Amino acid sequence: MSARAMDERRWLLAALAVGLAAGGLMFLTQVHALLALAALAALALLAALLMGWPFSGVVILILAALITRYRIDIGPVTVRPEHVAAVAVAGVGFLQAGLERRPLRATPAIWLAAGWWGVNLFSAVWLHPDRAMGVQNALRIALLPLTFFLMYNLIPNATAWRRAVTFFLVAGVAEAAFGILARALYPFGVNLGVQVAWNFTEPVPYGTFEEGNLFGSHTASWAMLLLMIILAGEQARDSRRRRALRLAGLGILLIALLLSMSRAAWIMFVVGAAIVVIYERRSPWSQVNRFLLAAIALPLLIFILLSITPYLPSTLPFVNRLQSFLNLEYDPTFSARLNDWSLALQDWREHPLVGWGPGSFYAIHGLLRARPAWISNLTVRLLQETGVIGLTLFAGFFATLLLPGVKVARQQSDLMARGRLLGLIISYAMLLGLAYQSTDGIWLTASWVHAGLIAAGARTLRLVRSS
Repeated sequence: MSARAMDERRWLLAALAVGLAAGGLMFLTQVHALLALAALAALALLAALLMGWPFSGVVILILAALITRYRIDIGPVTVRPEHVAAVAVAGVGFLQAGLERRPLRATPAIWLAAGWWGVNLFSAVWLHPDRAMGVQNALRIALLPLTFFLMYNLIPNATAWRRAVTFFLVAGVAEAAFGILARALYPFGVNLGVQVAWNFTEPVPYGTFEEGNLFGSHTASWAMLLLMIILAGEQARDSRRRRALRLAGLGILLIALLLSMSRAAWIMFVVGAAIVVIYERRSPWSQVNRFLLAAIALPLLIFILLSITPYLPSTLPFVNRLQSFLNLEYDPTFSARLNDWSLALQDWREHPLVGWGPGSFYAIHGLLRARPAWISNLTVRLLQETGVIGLTLFAGFFATLLLPGVKVARQQSDLMARGRLLGLIISYAMLLGLAYQSTDGIWLTASWVHAGLIAAGARTLRLVRSS
């Protein structure tokens, strides 16, 4: 490592230590949250600048996506850090590309995501019950494909991609650790990010995310990605130090996942971990045999687990949550979601092709159960807001994002690169395919950052193989 690189690393470590200490002190002494947010934002900016452009843009987008809990209301407009980050990074990136006359890259997934946004805009202008609200929401949604586009263009090569994936994972472990800390301090009257509601038997940490289900869902996705990297590292005979660090990170993620009390996230991790083991675990059995074994054993194990839960003490929070699977018809959360989905599908039948526009569910139904009406299912929301056309375009985005990535990953001779890309793909598929069916989070940029890493990985690793 050069002397300059070592000097930059020392500055970065010092900045991280001072910034985290200051931010932690502000939180623990319960100073105004905006001051803490400003301190952490300054820290993120300093750390990003030390890493140089364009990687600093990637760092800023990742960090901003993980602090969605903090927001500022400017009149009727809610501004989150991820909104500011997308606009700022886009401004710098487009300016640099223009000055250097460097062409910007696009993929079919990017064009389909842009088309999905176009349906949102059309419905917002022509069909939304509150046109001003619809257009405002559509403009905010435009930042989601923009973030995906930026992540894809800001990662120039495989080395930068590997660094970005590592940073994404480190940020995820830090987010999980902060959630664990928040839950540990809550009984002492310090609330750093814990959710308490009428339908929760236990306080649920959400860290710096918007709410507990999203915290659990994304924690599960990081855990799946890290598990795939750990298994790939075993095959590549990685060093004991790296293996120990990764196992420690996985332990933190799994503890946070349990504390999230998110049933969808638990299911997502179990299914995703089984797929990871099928793909990556060294075994004399073929992948087909491992798949058949998992297809038989996993439902059987779940059946046995649920069969014994009625005989366990329901006073234990995790047991109580497992027992709720056996009585979903009486579970208040599940019943409320079924009612919301029914209302949303009734709305969709009135405009089946292009839906009512973004945020229209609240405009139509107002408050439900004393809270703003929202749709907690990704598929139902896509239908209600963008109709069959929007759902088809989004499904096309999903397919054209994942399928090329799987093809590139399977062609890799580098076991670690293959593990990283497959881990990103499997965790993203489980995130949108399972977890987001009970808590829709595509309106926040965390999943779009994740998607950008998949697309950038497929492109940069394809270039490595062809060179």
